[in-house]
Amino acid sequence: MDLMNLVGQAIARSDTDASNDLMGTVLGALNNAPVDNSKIGDVAHDLQTELQKRGDASSLIGSLQSVAATGAVEKLLASEQVMAIAQHVGVEPAMVKSVTPLIAQFIVKGSNNQGEGLLEKVLSGEVDLGQMAGMIGMASKFMK
Repeated sequence: MDLMNLVGQAIARSDTDASNDLMGTVLGALNNAPVDNSKIGDVAHDLQTELQKRGDASSLIGSLQSVAATGAVEKLLASEQVMAIAQHVGVEPAMVKSVTPLIAQFIVKGSNNQGEGLLEKVLSGEVDLGQMAGMIGMASKFMK
């Protein structure tokens, strides 16, 4: 099964908050974010790695919900984690802080309150956030 089908299945679950226009909303938000689209996939990949270190979807979903709702990245990532991701990817920490809430929103909308759905697939590696965000970056080149 390809990536978009996996994401679509997670979003389509009846116990998640996702709507049919979620993908378009996230595409638009990431496309309009003041960041280098070619780096979004790298930030998403490093964020996925950080999430996988914590491993438990039910304990992570609350933090992701908070970041998605408020943009308060520090609810999920310590400042040294933001700096490490920024250095690894070769971007400013502000870019990591601006992209992370958008990614969190996407994960939250495709997951239920226990973290089942998209978050489970992200943590297991079944969905590659970096690959997904890279496709968004590539699509944005054609959307301009």
